[in-house]
Amino acid sequence: MKRPLDRLNDHRYKEEMVNKTMHYSYLLITNQISFDELMDVQLEEGFGLIFDPYDPYVNEDDVIDTLLDHFIYLEEYEKCQDLIEIKKVKK
Repeated sequence: MKRPLDRLNDHRYKEEMVNKTMHYSYLLITNQISFDELMDVQLEEGFGLIFDPYDPYVNEDDVIDTLLDHFIYLEEYEKCQDLIEIKKVKK
């Protein structure tokens, strides 16, 4: 049985955590889930975000670009289209 710290050295575990972080950041930035709903998820399974939703100085374009890079790599083009639409609306 693996100890919790052993999981940090597991490549698949790290990849899963990155994907989960990107997924929840995507859901939040596309308004598909509220931060309060995410807090409920956090209590159950834990999560991270690639940005601080309460930081007024967060550059949303940078966040979207990071998410786009990730989802292009995973070939999740529907998510990419959602993110591109958000960038268009902001202009």
